[in-house]
Amino acid sequence: MQQQSSQARELRSGDLILSHFSLLGLEDFERRVAAAADAGFSGIGLFLGDYQRLRDGGHDDSWIERVLERHGLCLAEVEVLLEWCPLTHRGKQLLSLACHLAERFGVRHVHAIGPYSGTVDDAAKAFARLCDDTAAAGLQVALEHLPFTNVTTLADALAIVEAADRPNGGLCLDSWHHFRGQQEWAVLANLPAERIKSIQINDGPEQPVDPDYYRDTVAHRLTPGTGSFDLERFLATIRERGYPGPVSVEVLSADLREVPAERVCRELARGARALLQEPTKTQS
Repeated sequence: MQQQSSQARELRSGDLILSHFSLLGLEDFERRVAAAADAGFSGIGLFLGDYQRLRDGGHDDSWIERVLERHGLCLAEVEVLLEWCPLTHRGKQLLSLACHLAERFGVRHVHAIGPYSGTVDDAAKAFARLCDDTAAAGLQVALEHLPFTNVTTLADALAIVEAADRPNGGLCLDSWHHFRGQQEWAVLANLPAERIKSIQINDGPEQPVDPDYYRDTVAHRLTPGTGSFDLERFLATIRERGYPGPVSVEVLSADLREVPAERVCRELARGARALLQEPTKTQS
């Protein structure tokens, strides 16, 4: 299939991506795209399950492309590769969908998460195969550490990525898991620049709202700049490593899910741009 615009792969510092999960539960794809565009985002993310739902509902790639073009946005990232060590039937399906979207829309990166089975060496070999399988589609694979999986820390994720040693393989750095996790500043400050493939920002209260890490993660994040996280230090540390790419805003919030999508996008964009010290593209 002929590849479409590679705009997503041209995103640079100062460009913002609206993570799919910031509007969790909103099934109206065009409203999602329009709200992101009006708030000044450059691209959006898409959950592979929602892409399959769109296809099952009769919306083909041409329809998705028309929506994106109508609002001047690109499809920048997709979520999420699972069950890749070992690679199960479901894992293969997700991988196939991600590669298809990369070839069709020029998607920049895909996130991968654990858990994995076996040893770290097993995980590294499986991650290397994942990178090899996505390379022809031009896709970067960003492994995200999650404290509720066995890729618990940033050091854990880095060990897998470095052992795999693939040019399109690297890390997703999510401020939530940095600050709610072990706050591995020394690891962050010494990351090889080429291993940073994706950044996600969000904020949080000083103490977890829910003692269960997973429940807290999916319900109690805050707009950048409204919580206790030292996001300036987090981003400055990453910039010092030489990361030249965009930033994704991923705020999973039960409170914001009760707010109209348009207002959510404006709030998230305003908070992120104030943090990045970039001028807003639109007036709210």
